[in-house]
Amino acid sequence: MLSSSPSDTPLPLTDDCAICLMTLAPGTVLLTLSCNHKFHLQCLVSNAQAQNKECPLCRATIDASVLQILAGSTQTPTPTQQTQVAQVQVTQTATNVPPSVEDPIDEAVVRHIFEQFTIARQAAIASLDDTDNLPLINTVTTLEYLAQAAHEESNIYGLITLQAPSILQRETNSIAAARVPIDLVCVVDQSGSMSGEKMVLLKKTLIYIVEQLNELDRLAIVSFNSTAFDRSHGLKRMNQQNQQILTNAINNDIASQGGTYIGSGLQIGTDLLKIRQTKNPLSALLLLTDGQDNQEHDYRQLMENLPEGAQCHTFGYGPDHTASLLVELAQLGHGGTFTYIDQEQAVDSAFVMVLAGLFTCVAEEICVNIEFNENYNVTHFHSKYTYEPEQLPSTKISVKLHNLNADEKRNLVFQLHIPKVDDEQNVEMASQPSASQDESSDANLLSENHSVGHVTVTYMDPNISRSITTNPVSFQLVRASSPPTNLLQINPVLDRQRNRIETTQALEQAMAENDFQASRTILMTQVEKIKHSVSAQDPFCQELIQDLERVYPSEREYRSSHCHTYMSHRTERGTYVPSEHVSSQRYNTDHQRQLVASIQRKYFS
Repeated sequence: MLSSSPSDTPLPLTDDCAICLMTLAPGTVLLTLSCNHKFHLQCLVSNAQAQNKECPLCRATIDASVLQILAGSTQTPTPTQQTQVAQVQVTQTATNVPPSVEDPIDEAVVRHIFEQFTIARQAAIASLDDTDNLPLINTVTTLEYLAQAAHEESNIYGLITLQAPSILQRETNSIAAARVPIDLVCVVDQSGSMSGEKMVLLKKTLIYIVEQLNELDRLAIVSFNSTAFDRSHGLKRMNQQNQQILTNAINNDIASQGGTYIGSGLQIGTDLLKIRQTKNPLSALLLLTDGQDNQEHDYRQLMENLPEGAQCHTFGYGPDHTASLLVELAQLGHGGTFTYIDQEQAVDSAFVMVLAGLFTCVAEEICVNIEFNENYNVTHFHSKYTYEPEQLPSTKISVKLHNLNADEKRNLVFQLHIPKVDDEQNVEMASQPSASQDESSDANLLSENHSVGHVTVTYMDPNISRSITTNPVSFQLVRASSPPTNLLQINPVLDRQRNRIETTQALEQAMAENDFQASRTILMTQVEKIKHSVSAQDPFCQELIQDLERVYPSEREYRSSHCHTYMSHRTERGTYVPSEHVSSQRYNTDHQRQLVASIQRKYFS
């Protein structure tokens, strides 16, 4: 039997678990020790894994056979032990409820944090001159030309720029004190190809993450070779006890051996997020690997299990990983990022950059609604986002973005069919200034309303749980029989974004080309296109050229680096960037850098 209490007088029962301080609620799996103290079964499992062998309340010794079960031992109990274990009272307070291995979140605390964010945000807004307006996503529209001849059809480029609001200083102070909690799943490679310095680097990274999270965050660690292992036994709140348990598991249980099947780890990782009984407001899956699967696998169906709102961010160690696979997984992971970690001292920056972005999300479930006048049709949409209708051309199009972090920009590039304007429609235009008139006349012309369409943005602000729709912003295009020459010049801002989009397309094509020389030729062709573009001398375009022309010591490093550059320009999101990737550094926001510096001082000094 279980060891009895050292006291002859039974201690009173409690309605709360003395380990996690949460209610012993109906529907949870409980364990009653011989001293009559009840606990959550999973709490006792964590307690046993931390080498605690006594009742947390009265210090009565827990029988070795029970500890063996709690610790998940694979040894077969003796007949005597089986008899003893059979007398353990496992109380299931509701039938047909499967045991949960996750630590439940404290929803009351999470609600309190949301209230703190709302109060801080309102206080920050009240300190501004314009106290009536909440900081919103700012929208700017740009067409390739300011005017088009009324009697001609054409197809021109269009651009929508979304600028996320900053997190104000008073909000920053609030976030430092109480940020939104996160559910984080780390899926890590422990195959034989991760031996040596890679494994040292991997363990160091995981311990960084464990130490960075707090008791409201939940973390799960899954390691894999040809099979997968749930090292944390579910999502665990990062209190001091669980931090120590996971640190021990990282140091003692994860060892490089065996083959590689990334899918085995992803299956457990996505399932942990999918079957959660409680959820923190933010969630993400981080995949850490050298990306060398023993065989090719199609992960598209598996990644469909990743819950909406949870992003998959991938990290490749050293130049030996298969970067194209990690890029694919990030793309399938709801707009996640891929980071190439080229050196050990970059580990902390790589992960903090991703986590800092998660902690400063200002918009989710973003829908960009574009609507043009009759006969003006969107013919092509070039940015890598989901849009409806899928079949173009269309006068209306809705574009879906997953989220925006503070200070980030997104540039949506498309092509637009410009129809002829008949005489009746063009009566007002006929009186407009001709190309021979002066600049003041041109200014007067542009000051008038020449709207051919508009755009609105709807999104959810996660910090105040509020849906927001911005005011319409119009697309202006002068239609005249003889537009002024200066209104027919290519817009350099749009041309710069066109160069970015075309560079992204060239990188995608080059990385899919197995022949190295053919791959290089694709990139050099794009370099020549940029050099002959209107915005060729723009600093950003010069950086694109520099990155495309760079020579690497090996083909693997060439592909890893360019895959990273591709994902940076595709997502326009800041991640850790190797020093030689000059163009990608533009996506790292000032606020992101400040948070990285702050976290590094606190955790990595």
